[in-house]
Parts: sequence; C-alpha cells; structure tokens
Amino acid sequence: MEKVLRVASAKTNQKRMHVVIVDTTMTTPPTGGAQTFLIDLAESLVQRGMRISIVTQPGPEMTIVSALSRVGAEIELQLWSSSDLPEEKAVRLASWVNKLEGKVSFVVSISPDVGWLTLPLLNSNIATLSIAHNDVGAFYAPVEHYAPLIDCAIGVSLETTRRLRDETGMPLERVRYIPYGVHVASQADAERRIQVQRAERAPLRIVYVGRLVQEQKRVMDFVPLVRELKRRDVSFMLDLIGDGSDRSRLEQELKENGLAHNVKVWGWLTPSDVAARLADSDAFVLLSDYEGLPVALLEAMASTLVPVVTRINSGNTQLIREGENGLMFEVADAISCAKHLAQLSTDQELLRSLRWAAWKTAREYSVERMVENYERCFQEVTAPDFMNADRKTAPRPYPLLPACRSRYPFWLRKVKSRLATLRSTPMPSVGQQSR
Repeated sequence: MEKVLRVASAKTNQKRMHVVIVDTTMTTPPTGGAQTFLIDLAESLVQRGMRISIVTQPGPEMTIVSALSRVGAEIELQLWSSSDLPEEKAVRLASWVNKLEGKVSFVVSISPDVGWLTLPLLNSNIATLSIAHNDVGAFYAPVEHYAPLIDCAIGVSLETTRRLRDETGMPLERVRYIPYGVHVASQADAERRIQVQRAERAPLRIVYVGRLVQEQKRVMDFVPLVRELKRRDVSFMLDLIGDGSDRSRLEQELKENGLAHNVKVWGWLTPSDVAARLADSDAFVLLSDYEGLPVALLEAMASTLVPVVTRINSGNTQLIREGENGLMFEVADAISCAKHLAQLSTDQELLRSLRWAAWKTAREYSVERMVENYERCFQEVTAPDFMNADRKTAPRPYPLLPACRSRYPFWLRKVKSRLATLRSTPMPSVGQQSR
C-alpha cells in the first residue's frame, strides 16, 4: 500500500506545475510594487494547484518573505552562503532547480546577477522566463545577452514590452505583455466615496505611496510642489507613505522652508492602513522620471483617486488619458502639478468625473486577469509542443553577463568575499511591508 502511495505521489509531482521565482532584492529595503505583486500572484497560483518557490537571500527586511510564506509559497533562503560569488551561487541554484520534478518554470524576476547566471546551467526541459519591471537598461541588457536561453520575456507595461520586442533580439512570439493586477473597490464603494461632498475650503487630500528616494521617484520635488501650492493659497493636506534613503533630507527641507505644516510623513504602513489612507484621499501624485507600471498608481486609481502624474514613456501615459481619467505634467514641473491640484481643489464636478473614470480604468487591471495571464504563459512554455530552438544552438559555455565580469581573478574575489562576510553579521528583522 505504501509503495502504491509513493508511485501515485510521484505521478502527481510529474504533472504538477512548479514555478520558481528568483528575486534576490526583496529582503533589502526599500522594496516596491515589483516585489509586492508576487504576494497576490503566488497566493492565486497556489490556490490553482501550482507549487510556488521563491528564491531569495537573507536580509534586514523579511516582511514580504513572511507574507509570501503565509499565502503558501515555499521560501528558499539558504541555497548558497553569503560568501559565495555570483557564479558559485548560480551553480548551487541550478543544481537545486535541475533536481525538481514536474513541469518547472524558472522566472528571473529581480536579480542583478545570480538569476541570469543560472540560465545557461539549467536542463533543457526547464522553461525559462524573465520579467521587465521597469523602463531602464538593467531590465533590458540581461535579456539581450541571454535572449537565446529565455523562452519568454514578460513586460509589465506596453512600453517595456515594446522595448523587449524591438531592442533585445527576442523573437516576437516569445515576448508577452502581462500588466500587474490590483484589488479594485466595488462599484458601491466607489460610488459612495465619489459622491461625498467636500465642504467649501476643505483641504484637498493628496497622497503619495512609494519609496522616498530621489533617484527615479524624485521625492525632493515635493518641496517646490508644496511651496507652489501654498503660494496659490490651496487648502490641502499631503500624506507621504513610505520610506527610503532621502526621507530625512526631504523632511529637513520641508521643515527648513516652513512647508511641513501641511505634510505628514507616515513611513511604511500595513496594507490595510494604506488602503484606509487611500479611501480617505482625493488625489494621488507621482513625480517619477521613469516607471514600469506603477502598482501604487494602479492601487490609487482602484480606490477612486485622481492621478496627477508625470508624462513619461512607460506606465503613466499608458494608464492616463489627459483630462479624462487623470492629469499630467512634465517631469520636474512643480508649477503645472500645483496648477492641476489647485483646479481639483475648487472644481468638485471635475474631481468627481476624474475619480469615476480613474476607477473604471483600474478595473481593467485586476488581480484575476493578471493571474490568468501568468497561468496561461506557464502552460504555454511547459507544453510538450513548445520549442525554443535557440537554446539548443546557444554556445557552451555561455559568455558571462558583462555586468558580472571582473578584472580580478576568482581566488582574489573569493578572499575578499570571505573577509566581507566575516566583518558583517546580518540580523534579519521584520519591518513594515513596503510597496
């Protein structure tokens, strides 16, 4: 009887889909939507009978790891040691993946080195995928280098998908567009929030959710924005939800310029607290100079907030139709941004119409649709008739990713790595979930 059960279990494992997702950044703050989207994705795929493994490494921020574990994902934190070099980590990771049973998909989500270096070492029966989360070279260059070894490259926005097709050498049939999905307020909740009348001169409730960093997010632009809102005598309150390396600098400049009275910096909040702040707000501001598909922006629109965002190639211009479901301004143009917000503070009819249209747009980006697209993609690349002929003709050994090459010999890098490990004693801790 025991032998029969073992045989049945083995057959089940051979048929079961197993998705391995590599993100070696999720334990190092600040994190963002490119990490937190995995929680909804993993939970739904597990509920659909898939086995989900998340490969990462120990770090100071374990909240996302804990959330993934709670929804049924298996967490692999110890596949390599902290003193291993990237190429050693890749060997260990490939050895583990190659032993897995069932239909296995290997996904490079976010990994500056080990995820990509593993690709040439995987067995040919393991499907390989990558995700371009942001409209920057760090997500395109590795795809271009490893294109023959990638069965499917996924873009989260129309722009990132276009660039994968046009600039990386990936065949069109092996590129997919799968946007993030968010939980959208019900129609009853949306109507209730939108119909609430703001009292005359009641503050316009503005919110930003994300990393408090100048690089990409341009959070220091909040200083001239607040100054311009005050110059225009706009009644407002600005909530900044998040944390990052420029938080202290931002708070200091707001205080030194007498602009802190209307601004509250919350730090990271729990998902339920973020949802509560969004439900009590009117407009969402995003000052970024580049994005992929901003999850925080989608969540704000799903909560009926009017997006007031920068006009950039990826993400924002895909979601926002100027004057129909949101308002846009050029990067670093605090005056135009303040002008839009001033208009919203006095024109309740415009505020209501834009909120309603923003919510309708967000309905197109549901978690359910995202999960269905990923499930279909995994099924396609693991199907018996799927073929990536390029993998068979790719050179062996495969050239190392340029970003991972070093002028120093292996033995010297190994000594330096061990010394660095001895000097550091990482202490993982659980903090607030970032987004």
